[in-house]
Amino acid sequence: MGSSLSPELDREALNRAITRGITFLHRNQLPHGEFKTYASSDEKMEADCRFDSSPFVTSLALYAIGFLRHPKVQEMTERGLDFLLSEMEGPGLWRYWSSRNPQHESLQPDLDVICCASHILKRNGRAFPSNTAIVLASRNNRGLFYTYVAPRPSTPPGLRQEMGRLVSAESLLVLLAAGMLHEIDCVVNANVLLYLGENEHTQAAVEYLIDIVQRNKETDCSKYYRDPLAFYYMLSRATFSGVSSLGRAREAVLKRIIVGQDGHSGFDTALAAALTACSLLNFNHWASPLPETVATIQQTQRQDGSWRKSPLYLGPAPYYGSEELTTALCVEALARYLQRIEG
Repeated sequence: MGSSLSPELDREALNRAITRGITFLHRNQLPHGEFKTYASSDEKMEADCRFDSSPFVTSLALYAIGFLRHPKVQEMTERGLDFLLSEMEGPGLWRYWSSRNPQHESLQPDLDVICCASHILKRNGRAFPSNTAIVLASRNNRGLFYTYVAPRPSTPPGLRQEMGRLVSAESLLVLLAAGMLHEIDCVVNANVLLYLGENEHTQAAVEYLIDIVQRNKETDCSKYYRDPLAFYYMLSRATFSGVSSLGRAREAVLKRIIVGQDGHSGFDTALAAALTACSLLNFNHWASPLPETVATIQQTQRQDGSWRKSPLYLGPAPYYGSEELTTALCVEALARYLQRIEG
């Protein structure tokens, strides 16, 4: 890949790329505030892509563009937050599929969506009912967080009743049959930490994530996020947001990212480049391969201001992503890099 970016010329180029990305997002945000999610049977998401309404991608996109101060970003953020609040059920709970999706009630609320939505609402000063008790009640006996909210034998009676109102017997049976009721996922735990922060209740999750990195188990810790770059992004943004103990994993993660790019001619996707750049930025690493990765992101932007969609996570489809999600992450990387070189 190329050499380090030229600060003078590239500030202008970065600003143009960021503005074009923001314009694309602003133009393509749905009237009710949602950023689109697509489901596809094609691993490259070049065919068989269908709209699959969910609040999850919107919560991720709002986080990514939240590093910019721009009138269009503010407008998109307010509309996106309104959408998230409109999808909330009970005391601060969300399901993966939105109320506009026919599959809405197929799954019960899950901590991945709950914590990403809650974090972005909290970061923007939007009020919502406290959900901390339900999140903390969704832990196993080791203190690790389950993916799905469900009434379990260890759940306090009052919370069990609250959960029971949102969890149908049918969806509970689906989870039991699929072996998902007691599922522990590394990225879900990272997103819980992003929301709840580091405290006595979350320390076990911190140690769990550090142990995954130390034992080089990133490819085995999630059934939904198979690319370690997705895990590194979620882990690093929790670190950046104040979970300082996760910094113990920093050097190992950086080494793997750098080794992964050493001698590599480029990234397979713009999404991979964005996840890499944002992870390096979160870990305050400004040397190679960050400038080269930012250059790759610039070079792969399309005429309409977007970047090509690629799957970030897996599910029944099994591939999920969108141009809006990739574009938001690319804009995050470019904007934060520009802020750095401008001092």
